[in-house]
Amino acid sequence: MLVRLIIWLIVGFLIYTAFQAIKQFILKPPSPPPEKTARGEEMVQDPECGTYVPRSDAVKAEAKGKTHYFCSAACRDKYLERS
Repeated sequence: MLVRLIIWLIVGFLIYTAFQAIKQFILKPPSPPPEKTARGEEMVQDPECGTYVPRSDAVKAEAKGKTHYFCSAACRDKYLERS
């Protein structure tokens, strides 16, 4: 009898925890990427794939008189082929 009660309490707790996690996921909108890294460095968005990378780690390229930052050389090359 006591074992059944303990099992039901555990199952109820697991269901409650899963419900809370799902509710929080559904109600909380996704947060935008940070504008700066933990070290205070600016984040830039790759125009090809949309990934955010620290400016110092980004691959830099000039296109149409404007500087663009990319997450990789592959994304840079794809973007420049289309431009």
